[in-house]
Amino acid sequence: MNDIQTEIDDRQSRSIERVRSVSKALSDASRRARFSSRSKQAFYGAQGLRRRARERIIRLVLLVLVVVLPNIASIAYFGFIASDQYESIAKFTVSSGALPKMDDLGSATGLPPIAIVQDTMIVVSYAESQALVAKLQDSIDLRKYYSSDKIDRFSRFNAALPIEKFTNYWTRRSSAAVSMPSGIVTLRVRAFSAADAKTIATAVIQQCEAMINQLNERMFKDTVSASERDLQLAGEALKTTRVAYEKARNAEGIFDIKEESKNLGTLLTQLEGQLLTMQSEYATRSAYVAADAPQMRLAAQRIASLKEQVKGVQNRITTMQQQGDKGALSQKLSLFANLDLEQKIAEKRYAQASISLNMARIYSERKMLYLHTVEMPAEAEEPRYPRRWLSIGVVLLGSILAWFICIGLVGVIRRRLA
Repeated sequence: MNDIQTEIDDRQSRSIERVRSVSKALSDASRRARFSSRSKQAFYGAQGLRRRARERIIRLVLLVLVVVLPNIASIAYFGFIASDQYESIAKFTVSSGALPKMDDLGSATGLPPIAIVQDTMIVVSYAESQALVAKLQDSIDLRKYYSSDKIDRFSRFNAALPIEKFTNYWTRRSSAAVSMPSGIVTLRVRAFSAADAKTIATAVIQQCEAMINQLNERMFKDTVSASERDLQLAGEALKTTRVAYEKARNAEGIFDIKEESKNLGTLLTQLEGQLLTMQSEYATRSAYVAADAPQMRLAAQRIASLKEQVKGVQNRITTMQQQGDKGALSQKLSLFANLDLEQKIAEKRYAQASISLNMARIYSERKMLYLHTVEMPAEAEEPRYPRRWLSIGVVLLGSILAWFICIGLVGVIRRRLA
């Protein structure tokens, strides 16, 4: 009995020892875990504070670089440094002497014919070209208006740079736009004084008109030169046939002045008909076109030239009539049939070439281009550029937007590196 009791007591005491051992182990583990969590919290808390401090510094630096400094610079420049720019406006149209005919596109849309639009665009392109800049430099010394020391250095052009750079600068200081369907070209020129803007705009109009006159001269030469060559060849052929015919008749003793007089009379009738037609057209046009207009001057020159031709033929007929017949026709007249035919063909060819030349001149005149000024350049009373408040506001909004974008990029980079 005692042995059993002793064994039971021993088991109870061992059980109590094991319970105490497990309880102590659990207590130690809990204490270690508690101390470890506190250390981690302290560690990460310090790291978070440092990270937030870095982010604040980065935001502050970005705010200064992206927002504060650009806005200070824009306020300083547009408020106190930028030079005033004045704008002079001119309006003109480009048209031809021919009556406009509506094409398919114009009939459907109501726009001007393609030819008129094309002629207008030629002038618009010329107004922005390097060729115009070179002409203006030769005529008014264009560079001096944009390279003065009175202009702020950011708007001033460096006169030592080549003409290609100056052309790019010029396109930023001028513009030419076409208003449809009227076809009116609006020319805008900016300079750093109202008088300079007017002077430059007036010079641009003059150079555009000179360019159109050059096109007209080239067009006239290209159209008329071929007809003039044909008339010259026809005259030489007529002269050759007449000389050959005259030599043959002198050799054979045959003189047919009446026939030649008849042919010259026919030619005279044709020339006089042309002269009357041209005089009638001149009288009709003089009612609505000034006498010193280019087309009227050309018409007057053609009338004078035709009068000289008529006078020459009349003198020839008068001389032949005074000579009269010097002998009877020879029975060998048949030998001269071919020469007579060649002479008649040459005369008809000469008359047709003369008519073609006159028609070519009329046609080229109708195709000529004219620049009509609708509104002459005038001096501006107040500067239009730079638009100071607008420019400052744009810089402010742009800098704020850029700052937000930079902040977002910094946040994305931080999350990717975390």
